[in-house]
Amino acid sequence: MLKKIYQTSGETSKNETESSLNRKENVADSVRFMANPDFMLREIAGEAVLIPVGEAGVFENSVISLNETCSFLWKLFQTPRTVSEAVALAKEEYADPDGVMEQGIYQFVKDYLKYNLLREEENDEKSMELTGDNGSEICSE
Repeated sequence: MLKKIYQTSGETSKNETESSLNRKENVADSVRFMANPDFMLREIAGEAVLIPVGEAGVFENSVISLNETCSFLWKLFQTPRTVSEAVALAKEEYADPDGVMEQGIYQFVKDYLKYNLLREEENDEKSMELTGDNGSEICSE
């Protein structure tokens, strides 16, 4: 299931520095990311959803539907992990015949950081908070 979430204009509180995750080698092993504890993963009617339970920002009074892959990644990031660690664990769970898994996980991290669904756990000069363009795919199958 493809979900799109659009950022409201004028709502950027983070630096416009998308290049950090584009330079994967700088971020993959040096920065740990963790799921924002203000969102809880629940299964409702057989569907995995994130429900805001705290400071939810643009997601207040919302539910975010996750596909199987996003749900898997969300569970991984319940503990602080680097992108490289997440990629390695995902490759143990899922086949990647087209070689696109790593890029998909980087995009997941970038998008979830943009909407404060993931948080950076280390403060490192190599990493910066990220935002993306006006609309971004949160996750697709």
